Amino acid sequence: MTAQQKAVDLSTPVSDNFLRKMKAIGVETIIRYFDYPDETIKGKTLTPRERRKIAAGGFDLLVVFQHHNNRFSSFTTQRGHDDAVRSMALAQANNQPSGSAVYFGVDGEWGTDPSELAAIVRYFTAAHKVLEAASFRLGVYGSGLVCRQLTERSLVDLCWLANATSWPEFRPAQQSGKWALLQTLPEDCGGINVDFDVIGKNSDYGQFH
Repeated sequence: MTAQQKAVDLSTPVSDNFLRKMKAIGVETIIRYFDYPDETIKGKTLTPRERRKIAAGGFDLLVVFQHHNNRFSSFTTQRGHDDAVRSMALAQANNQPSGSAVYFGVDGEWGTDPSELAAIVRYFTAAHKVLEAASFRLGVYGSGLVCRQLTERSLVDLCWLANATSWPEFRPAQQSGKWALLQTLPEDCGGINVDFDVIGKNSDYGQFH
């Protein structure tokens, strides 16, 4: 971890020991997941108990919704709506305040093909309607191209640039400095596989406490 890496994302529940280690190395924000009950990874979904543990440890929290978002077939209007409704139910269960953000993953190098981009836009259009009605902000985790296209359409407020240098427009997006978060290479931290993340210029990237 470097001095710039102030956030960490992981798909398994945190332990007290893990939080102590993160505090010792200067991590400020823990990023956890929202998912459906049939989780893609056991323990992936943030629970109220874990949420309280993270807050008690003095960390901010950020959430990202992912459920097979590494499959292009997930990007439909119906899934965008359903994923957003599920995320709002979990936000309420975890006492997540309005005005904070939920990020949605686009975990692939799609978007250069117009039909692919159109499907992603439809997904986020549906998700945006749900989150906007609930006074939550919408973020995207993905490529530079996806971040740019969705931002230009005012469908997302925040971009979390994936650490996938081969995905379209990674370098221009990285150099632009317009990202809210920049993911770095995975690391093993106390036996847990995590990704450290650099926080962008804006100190408000949708996190909450």
